[in-house]
Amino acid sequence: MVVLAAGCGSSAHVSSHRFESKAYTAAVAFAQCMREHGVAHPDPDRSGDFELTPKQEQRMRASATPKQHEAAEQACFHFLKGTVSTKPLSKAAQRAALVPLRDLKRCLARHGYHVGKPIVKPMSRGRAFFGFDGATPTPPAVQHGCERRVRLAERLNVIIKVDRAEGG
Repeated sequence: MVVLAAGCGSSAHVSSHRFESKAYTAAVAFAQCMREHGVAHPDPDRSGDFELTPKQEQRMRASATPKQHEAAEQACFHFLKGTVSTKPLSKAAQRAALVPLRDLKRCLARHGYHVGKPIVKPMSRGRAFFGFDGATPTPPAVQHGCERRVRLAERLNVIIKVDRAEGG
């Protein structure tokens, strides 16, 4: 359903010259490397974060198998070292992330789609899977509409940033 990898950083502006943050520069290099390895990975936003639109997510998934995507990530992740946290989410953060997932589940149910139990699973390199076990396919428009309605990405980003800030 949703996989997040948080990157931190911001762009600085001085006079009319633009200086990119280390996080942004690293994320652009990572995205370019992923594309060179056959994954249709979009560029990051100005702060160096990757928040994919439904079309970008679909294009990226269609461009490579999960195994090819993982191989590309392994080959390209070195660009992000030092700019993203690879620390796994704490148990408390994993529990906190279940709250917005439950809200998403209720929204989907109001539209007639029933998903399984909300789950949060730690993944490699500080990533986490946020979704449902036994989820049935939900039309992307409904899925993304409910994600926006419950502010899923915003709420998960806050949980991740607080957790990583508290942990060091």
